Amino acid sequence: MSRPRYRVLADQLAEGIARGDHEVGTRLPTEIELSAEHGLSRWTVREALRCLEDAGMISRSPRSGTVVTASRPTDGYQPSASTPDEVMELVNRARLSKPTVQEVVADRELAERLGVECGSCWHLLAGALVLRSNPRVTLCWSENYLPNMSSTEVLRKGKFTLADVEGLTLEQVVTAETMRPEVAERLGVAPGSPALVVRRSHFDDEHRLIIGSDETMASISPRRAAATAVAVVPVPMNEASSAFSPARIIM
Repeated sequence: MSRPRYRVLADQLAEGIARGDHEVGTRLPTEIELSAEHGLSRWTVREALRCLEDAGMISRSPRSGTVVTASRPTDGYQPSASTPDEVMELVNRARLSKPTVQEVVADRELAERLGVECGSCWHLLAGALVLRSNPRVTLCWSENYLPNMSSTEVLRKGKFTLADVEGLTLEQVVTAETMRPEVAERLGVAPGSPALVVRRSHFDDEHRLIIGSDETMASISPRRAAATAVAVVPVPMNEASSAFSPARIIM
């Protein structure tokens, strides 16, 4: 019995992503382009992309198109979010494994990364982010910067809820970067190798950083794609917020 055409196309696209034909952080061709290239209907192409999205390899939105988010299936884990509910979905699907907590003083590089004053003090909660359903699957390396120690306990215990950020504004940026040496060591990859970084910043109404987090995941793509970014504009985080404003692609 022959396999459905959409499954065949999904496998072909997944293999291409794994080879580096389409790098993490870059866009796939449009449905129309894929339809013409493979001689298939748009429905078939759409179903193939849905399979990749369910596998956690791509993220789709009307404005930004189809962006590669992982070089291999991640059991549906999506590193970026487009609604407050999807932020909570990330929390519910993953947890920190054996996190550590330490006090850090922001040097110039960290201050620029977080958008805070150089010399300011922060509590860093860091660890491997793993699937709750299968802790053997490491999704990425997670670093969370908070201004006070009490807030780290909420994240460390994995009991984070939407109420913890209600009234705050979330800014999210997804970038293709190169792996920092200290993170590469944690993930067991080569320093300077391609990486996808999801940076989220929660601000209060005076634009003070309350939570700053980086999630860094490895890509097996051979080319360092440091120029591609997906930026999500600020949105209030509350129960009434149904969606983020449309994302924009910076090439």
